[in-house]
Amino acid sequence: MINLVVALPAEARPLIRHYGLHNKHADTTFPVYMGTDMALVVSGPGKVAAASATAWLQGLTPGNRRDAWLNIGIAGHATHSIGSGLLVNRISDHANNKSWYPPQIHDLDITSGSLQTVDVPENDYTVDRLYDMEAAGFYPAASRFSTGELVQCFKVVSDNRQQASTTITAKLCEQLIGGQLKAIDSLVDALGNLQQEYSGWHTPHPDLERLAAQWHFTVSQQHQLASLLRRWKTLAPGQTAWSRKLEKKSTAADVLRCLERQLKEFS
Repeated sequence: MINLVVALPAEARPLIRHYGLHNKHADTTFPVYMGTDMALVVSGPGKVAAASATAWLQGLTPGNRRDAWLNIGIAGHATHSIGSGLLVNRISDHANNKSWYPPQIHDLDITSGSLQTVDVPENDYTVDRLYDMEAAGFYPAASRFSTGELVQCFKVVSDNRQQASTTITAKLCEQLIGGQLKAIDSLVDALGNLQQEYSGWHTPHPDLERLAAQWHFTVSQQHQLASLLRRWKTLAPGQTAWSRKLEKKSTAADVLRCLERQLKEFS
């Protein structure tokens, strides 16, 4: 599942159309739209709303640590032109000076930049960075539900020193997000690929159940066995861990020691 968090209905509309999402919870505090493998929630402006909507969506969906989270929205920037799309590589909260660093997804042809979340719209653009009102609420909340690489923020520049935030309209907001759908698609695809990789890393080795049924492993030994078999998948992909050597072992401890010796041979 890829979860999108946006602040405004105008930001949501082009995404809803593009991904064919359907209204599932329109009459709730946070409207939610869903598709086969994507969900979108409209939070309203502000970091508290963004954090609350993120938690709300997590509660509505069968979430797991392989879900991806993407905050999409407009933002101000001192120098970037209106309509530019940036992937956020640093988020700072103006109110408390806390910072977060979303791990960067490589091989994406998207400009990256730092962002500061403010409590009121920024009109002075004193520092050459993005300014929004949601990311510092979204990111720490979403990071509680997924792994680092799968939580990202993408912003489209809506105002700068030449064109103030007071000129933003719902129509302009919709056009700006719609103009960056190609970049958003590439980001969604990259997150989907990362999800598949992450699933592969954490899928139990096919021999785990067989080994666990053959010998009596304590809880601690079960964790050791799962860890050894994860290493086996990495060092000997596609190769069974079951062997005649293991069949001759009488205890779970002997099995673990045998696996450790064989893994050293692969290293």
